[in-house]
Amino acid sequence: MAGDVLKILVDPDGATGRVFTDLELKNLPFASMQAANATAFGIRQKWADTMPRVFDRPTPLTQRAIVYEKATKAKPFAVVKVRDEAFKGTPPSRYLQAQVKGGPRLMKPFENRLAAQGILPAGMQAVPGKGVDLDGFGNIAGSTMNRVLSQLGARFDPLQNETDTSRARRQKREAKQRRGDYFAVKQKRGGLRPGIYQRVRTGFGSAVRSILAFVRPASYKPRYRIFDLAERMYPRLFAFHFENELRKAVETSKFRGRA
Repeated sequence: MAGDVLKILVDPDGATGRVFTDLELKNLPFASMQAANATAFGIRQKWADTMPRVFDRPTPLTQRAIVYEKATKAKPFAVVKVRDEAFKGTPPSRYLQAQVKGGPRLMKPFENRLAAQGILPAGMQAVPGKGVDLDGFGNIAGSTMNRVLSQLGARFDPLQNETDTSRARRQKREAKQRRGDYFAVKQKRGGLRPGIYQRVRTGFGSAVRSILAFVRPASYKPRYRIFDLAERMYPRLFAFHFENELRKAVETSKFRGRA
């Protein structure tokens, strides 16, 4: 979806189809540029306002995902798009793609790392297990995921993976906290389905809890239909803002002329 954006062109002739006065023609470039920017802002706001109604507890990054670029004299169009960069993690344009277009979701970075280590079987994805704690947005905490990847040797930086020495120190520390190691199950083993589990030490022995479940990728139907929204809004918004901006530009020109 990184290449899919909405461009709002500065095209007043196509938008109105009427005859302009000389003064209107003089102010046409500026008014049409302003109209494109106002239209882009309105569509961007509608996309953002629709998000909480589609997604359950969207993260701050997702909430800030909709951006727009203004039209200028040198660039005669405004752009509304889903942000395609992120300081850390996956850009919204990638993880929202299945919600906008439909189809299977793309692999997440941690899934690619697990797959590269042969931990995640080919053709499968990982979803939160029933025993893992989730944050306020319904996701696995980053600290938990980092511990999983480190213990399983799947961190992007090999120096962040556990060594024999660091593993021994951790196991000694976690024994006091009644926590245990993470381990992967690639094929069904007894009552354990494919996934990643944690051994939990209790006062009566040990148990396991599900951290990640390995599942076949689901195919999504489009839910966040932002381009359909834009297609309905564009004709009305651009026509309104164009007439308004042209009127203001003409009035300003007349005032300057009297001065």
